[in-house]
Amino acid sequence: MHVLFWMAAALLVLMAAEGESYSDNCDGSGLCGCCVSQNDCRNAFARYTDGTIYSGYTSRVSGHCTAIFQCDGSYPSVSGAVLKQQFLHIYQNQPCQKCGSHGFNGNCEATLN
Repeated sequence: MHVLFWMAAALLVLMAAEGESYSDNCDGSGLCGCCVSQNDCRNAFARYTDGTIYSGYTSRVSGHCTAIFQCDGSYPSVSGAVLKQQFLHIYQNQPCQKCGSHGFNGNCEATLN
């Protein structure tokens, strides 16, 4: 009986890890309340180069803010111009004041932290 329980628990953990998808939020690290400014975050994601294709984890920093592009599983090829639009979504469509994340492409996330 114990073996069956542990096998079922392990299967649930594997299924949760495989099926992770990102969603929009205005969460952030502890620094978001005191030290991060929207200006720092806008400067961070402005450091992505429009014509460059990004196909793996990457981040850019300005002041106390980091603009992060990450995916769970395989990464699509995304231009810097498209990434900038994903980051802008956090301010224009959610709307967050400083930090936040925008889920896109099913398994990817643009995060300002």
